[in-house]
Amino acid sequence: MINIPKGVQDVLPQDSYKWKKVQQVAYDIANKYNLKEIKTPIFEHTELFLRGVGSSTDIVNKEMYTFLDKGERSLTLKPEGTAGVVRSFIENSMYNEPLPIKMFYITNCFRYEKPQRGRLRQHTQFGCEIFGADTVQADVEAILIATNFYRSFGINPVAYINNLGCAECRKKYAQALKNYFAKYINTMCPDCQKRFETNPLRILDCKVEDCKKIVANAPKIGDVLCDDCKNNFNKLQELLKSANVNFKVNNMLVRGLDYYTNLVFEFVDEDKKLGQNALGGGGRYNNLVEELGGKSTPVVGFGIGIERLLLYLEDKGIEIEKDNNVDVYIASLTDNLSYVINVAETLRKLGLKVEMDIVNRSLKAQFKYANKLEAKYVITIGENEILSKKLSVKNMQDGNQYEVSVEEVLKGNLNG
Repeated sequence: MINIPKGVQDVLPQDSYKWKKVQQVAYDIANKYNLKEIKTPIFEHTELFLRGVGSSTDIVNKEMYTFLDKGERSLTLKPEGTAGVVRSFIENSMYNEPLPIKMFYITNCFRYEKPQRGRLRQHTQFGCEIFGADTVQADVEAILIATNFYRSFGINPVAYINNLGCAECRKKYAQALKNYFAKYINTMCPDCQKRFETNPLRILDCKVEDCKKIVANAPKIGDVLCDDCKNNFNKLQELLKSANVNFKVNNMLVRGLDYYTNLVFEFVDEDKKLGQNALGGGGRYNNLVEELGGKSTPVVGFGIGIERLLLYLEDKGIEIEKDNNVDVYIASLTDNLSYVINVAETLRKLGLKVEMDIVNRSLKAQFKYANKLEAKYVITIGENEILSKKLSVKNMQDGNQYEVSVEEVLKGNLNG
């Protein structure tokens, strides 16, 4: 027997309705905010992620699925959604279209990391990107889109927000961090020692307990923000309050990718008993388009892991409503299969969900199976029903059984 590879999972038929519901909610939210769907390839040239995601990130250093194709070209399964969308924005000259351009996607992402609950090597991401709007309103809209997506499932996680500042602010902050960490760096983990040289802001994201204790007393970005960055961040908080967004300022939030500038945010459930409590996040990446060879264009967006969301809902005891049950099960007692199939197809054309016997069960077994399917009605078709032009209909919810003319059944009228 060949088993599934480590770190991935099957979505079984009995659970697929949950995925369908999440995707329906994503499409509904996207439609309300006038987001247009974009689909990018599952793999890209490796250089895209080296330049876009950042060479100092764990994703690039440890987690990418990279391979050579038959032409000796280095390709990588996409570890996140944003870089591919930015590449498409540049390659298809979308900057020549009226701005802003607002896009969303639901895509598979791949990261080679230690599998654990809520963290898979293949995961699905619902993401949003807003190009061409360098305003606080755009920041608020991105956070609202994600917030309302979560609220659609009856949850309201806290949006942790932080401002990493403009280029000058980050330069000052990076130096302040280096000055602080210089005293401790030799006692910190190997990853932090690398980050100290390449991107000291990434040290703030370290998960090693000893490093976290040192990080706790590190300088805060707010100490070096310029007036413009402070004013924008204050305005953002005012607008989030007025929009009733549940948020908190977290001065240590940096996110795991190098391309972020200014705003970063992350959605978190503060119930520590749930373990993995980060549900998704995003921010602003105003330099990314230019860094990948395009015209300077501001961007803000987010990514939400669907697998993690489904686990979270399960942990919270929140059930996703199942698909509608089977509307009609057709129990067959005749060799006139064309008649049975025509009845089933006519009802399906009316929009009903119809099942029929296709394994030659006995009548008793057919009713038992219809009950397992939670069918609302069972229509029995035998020779007598065909001759009389009246079909036997049983309402499986109240147990009543009666005859209905074929003409009425074929109109979808199943009540006696």
